[in-house]
Amino acid sequence: MRQNNLSIFNSKNKIKFPQKVIKVIKTSFWFMFCLALFDIGINLLFPYPSDPLNISPGQLNLYFDYGRSIEGKVFRQLGETDEKSSLLSQAGWLQPQDWKKLPSQPEKKENLLIASYGMSFSNQVCEAMKKIDPNLTLRLIAGPAAPPNHSFSAYLLDRKYNQANVVIFAILASSVQGLDTMSGMTWGAEVPPSFTYPKYQIKEQKLIAIQPKINSLIDLREAKKEPLKRQEFIQQLQQNDRFYNLFTFHQNFLDSSSMIRLIRRSFSQNFKFSVNRRIHTEKGFNLDWEGIAVLKLMIQEFSKTAQADGKLPIVLLLNDQGYDDHLFQALKTTLEAESIPYVSTHQIVSPTDQNNFVGDGHFTLEANQKIAQAVFNVIEQNQK
Repeated sequence: MRQNNLSIFNSKNKIKFPQKVIKVIKTSFWFMFCLALFDIGINLLFPYPSDPLNISPGQLNLYFDYGRSIEGKVFRQLGETDEKSSLLSQAGWLQPQDWKKLPSQPEKKENLLIASYGMSFSNQVCEAMKKIDPNLTLRLIAGPAAPPNHSFSAYLLDRKYNQANVVIFAILASSVQGLDTMSGMTWGAEVPPSFTYPKYQIKEQKLIAIQPKINSLIDLREAKKEPLKRQEFIQQLQQNDRFYNLFTFHQNFLDSSSMIRLIRRSFSQNFKFSVNRRIHTEKGFNLDWEGIAVLKLMIQEFSKTAQADGKLPIVLLLNDQGYDDHLFQALKTTLEAESIPYVSTHQIVSPTDQNNFVGDGHFTLEANQKIAQAVFNVIEQNQK
């Protein structure tokens, strides 16, 4: 009798799902199952090499890794020593002791020593200058796509270590946004260089540098092992780096999912675009953005200090694709009012003509030769 009652109770209270609901549940299950298989398959078929020295991961391996967290990519570049670390992780650190191997004076007294502070664009222009005049001595200090705050800091740190006749402060239009950052990590999220540099602010008409908590590859290795040091640096980025974002920066278990990495990459691109829109649009740089005032003060201080050292200062404005003459228009009044020698590439090779650029966005050899000659012309004009 008791069993019958239980049977009746169970039959009366049995939950019956509509067929449509059951179909949705089954479909969702199989969709998630196939998605998980796809996720696992991508990771198995296109793994990213764990060796920091492997610079040829494969096109698809690289594509599916673009959305890995910034910390995940930066820490993967680190080996136990500099020799075992990737070249990208070693590049751009502001360490004057590393520049001792560079020429500090002209090879011959009658020759010129040119000290350039910039990035690969400016290095290529200087190398083109040496092809025109093999007697030149070059002191090239650069960082990957280095922003003006990096180049300016390098110039200040290097002032007393060389006897250059000419100093070049190179400014790449697409890197001006980096004035609102403290590291190549945050605004170069897809392939992040790890070097750091100061963030500059203006107080009482003077440039004030906020120095990064991490200043070398050694510091970075320590931060990888020491959570407190790492957190101090992250807090500094939160306060001073406009391109810092929690979702794209922090390493966590989501890095293991190829699907999440694709989503994170899309988010990262949209985030960077939204931030950069406050700095630059198709009409030009936002002149109300504090970075422009900072940059103007930088080139003024660069010019004054170089002249005080008996060196010829040249501001090299490198206008890459998508920036037309925007950089020149933002700085024109300061350059002319202060009589600062400059070269702006938009006047030599059009940034809207794709024939002036190679596939990776750099200038062609012919374009670099034209720019190099323009720099020579400015040197000659100011030596009379």
